[in-house]
Amino acid sequence: MLLKDKTILVTGSSSGIGRSIAIECAKNQAHVLIHYRKNQAGAKETLQQVQQYSQGEIYSADLSVPVQVKHLFASFSAKFPDMLVNNAGESIPGQFDDYKLWKSQWENIFMSQVYCVNEFLKNKSDVLKKIVNISSIYGLFNMGDENYPQYSAAKAAVNSWTIILARKLKNQCLVNAVAPGWVWTPPWEGTPEETQNNLTSLTQIKRFIHPDEIASLVVSLLQNDALTGEIIRVDGGLHLPSLGN
Repeated sequence: MLLKDKTILVTGSSSGIGRSIAIECAKNQAHVLIHYRKNQAGAKETLQQVQQYSQGEIYSADLSVPVQVKHLFASFSAKFPDMLVNNAGESIPGQFDDYKLWKSQWENIFMSQVYCVNEFLKNKSDVLKKIVNISSIYGLFNMGDENYPQYSAAKAAVNSWTIILARKLKNQCLVNAVAPGWVWTPPWEGTPEETQNNLTSLTQIKRFIHPDEIASLVVSLLQNDALTGEIIRVDGGLHLPSLGN
């Protein structure tokens, strides 16, 4: 499926991976709906880059609040999305007994996708719908990070949710997920060089992944009409040390 003239909502597209996905969609002549929660300046910068190739608009909402998600999708009456990229969410480290963080990460990472998908599916049309959920290697089996237990568990839920959705929706909507490894995005800025080197030494490519490398895969998934129910790992050949080493 060509993306030309399709309308695509990219959540959390004011910076990082989301911005790269929005721009890549625009390069394929899609109409891009740019979403942000707090970073309005970043969203405006994304829009400027999107408009070099196609059209787009900016929308704001806290996706962890159901009523705000309902209002967001209601505002799309003129340009309701044909495709949804669930990218929004931030990783926060925490202790196992930090119950407040368990709740907030669950809402921020997982439930935000549930809310968006349910609103997205309310629009009935003859166009084959597509959903791409952005997960993480931390959500894969045996890959959870003990310093990010809440985030890891929520991303594991995203992976399971992706497979369940694909089975449930069948040919009504194709659903896949991308599980990135360490992608060079704003939160990594300021990380000591030694830490960067220690991390990248565990990968086959010996470097961080670029956001546009994730974006090109997401666009490929949106274009593909035969792939559904897949969790695609993009981590540069990451091999973590065995437990006890």
